[in-house]
Parts: sequence; C-alpha cells; structure tokens
Amino acid sequence: MFDLSNAQRCYDTGNFTATSNFAKNRELVLSSLPSDVASNGGFYSGKVGNSSDVVYVLSFCRGDSSNDSCFKCLSSAAEDLMIKCPKQKAAVTWGTGDPPCIIRYADGPMYGVKQAFPTLLYYNTGNITMDQDQFDRTWRNFTEELATRASMGTSELKFIAGRTVLPNTQTMFALLQCSPDLSQIDCRVCLWECINDYQDCCHGKRGGGVNKPSCIFQWDLYPFFQSDPINLLPSPPPPTAVTKANPAAPPPANAQVTN
Repeated sequence: MFDLSNAQRCYDTGNFTATSNFAKNRELVLSSLPSDVASNGGFYSGKVGNSSDVVYVLSFCRGDSSNDSCFKCLSSAAEDLMIKCPKQKAAVTWGTGDPPCIIRYADGPMYGVKQAFPTLLYYNTGNITMDQDQFDRTWRNFTEELATRASMGTSELKFIAGRTVLPNTQTMFALLQCSPDLSQIDCRVCLWECINDYQDCCHGKRGGGVNKPSCIFQWDLYPFFQSDPINLLPSPPPPTAVTKANPAAPPPANAQVTN
C-alpha cells in the first residue's frame, strides 16, 4: 500500500562504538526481541546490560497481526535497525511489512513515556467523492470514538478496529492502537494527535494513516485488517439508500516522515 523502506529514525542523542558493551547489548536485545514479543503476548519491554551500557527496548505488533507475521516483521525490522542505525544509542522503526510492527530502543527508560515524534504520514492518492462536510462529521466522530475505546484497553493491549456506514452508504474501516504501557490519558492524546495530523496532512484523501512511536492510526474504504479482530466495533444499521457503491481497489499511496 505504501513504501516503508525509510520507516525508521536514528536519533542524534548519543553514539556508541562497534566494539563497546553497548553494541553487544543492543545486538543481544534486538536479536532476541521477536521471541520475547511472541512469548509475552505481542508486547515486550525490557533491558540488557548495566550502568552506561544498558539498552532499553520496547516493542509491539499491530493487534490484528498473526503470530507468524508479527515474528517476521520484528525479525526484519530488528535487523534493519542494526544496519541503518549502526552507532546511534536510540532509534525507532515501524518495520517494512504490512501490518507494521514497532521497535524502540534507547539508553534510557521508555516504559510509560508517550513519544509522538517522529511521525510517518501516508495517504491514498484518490479523493473523497461524497459531500466533504458530511464525510468529515462522520469521520471525526467515529475515529475519536475509537480512540477513546482503544485507550481503555489493558496493560497488555490497547487496540481497537471498527467500521461504520458513511452517508453515501459506503463502509469506512479504521484501526487505532497504542503502546500498552501508556496511561489511558496518554494513549487517547496520542491517538487524537494522529487523527489531527492526518487531517492537517491529508484532508480529502480516501484513506491513509499516521504512525508514531507510541501509537498508530489507519483508515480506509476497504477492509484492510490482516485478520478479523476480536474487538471489532460493529457498524450501526445503514441508512435507507437507493444504491450502494462498491469500493474500488485501493490506489497507490504517498508517504512522508516528519520530525
């Protein structure tokens, strides 16, 4: 759907040498990360090392990911981080797969800390064809409702997916997720920031999303979920209509990363 080949950021907060204990600890924590996430239900936070050589890591997969796709995404993303961030003491990636996975590592604690930047925004090139004002009201109400629902998750999973019927009888699908270590308030704020960032960037486009280190948001006019989520928020009964549009295959999308 979109190119995530640059979907990582190496922070300029400090460097290490290739022969240092920090380098060895980073390799150790990242190489074991796919297994650690899998054995902890899709979310893992931990550390390796002591004192100035400690490496903290925090990682999770998207809530609709299968075990296999989660493991593969984390494996490739961890390897990619070690190559593309060869000396940086902190970095983040959303992986190169679909659905994405999130890996953050740093030389300081991250658990429970909302991180909203950098931001990856992407959108389909097609435009909304229905009345924009009607669409905007439905879109905003639905996405903010989902953000609230996602924030009420557990310390193991803060995730929601849902669908709703638009005024032109098309179905809109959306998915929102936070890093589950966030508080309910921080999760909701993070997701609202995603929603607002998308509106500022891509208003009028027919699908897209926003990825931040601590939360992700995606919506479209076709069911993009990898699997039917257990906590899928159902659509309300559709309004009376004369015709129902068949959503076309998703067009190509553009992507950009902001600091």
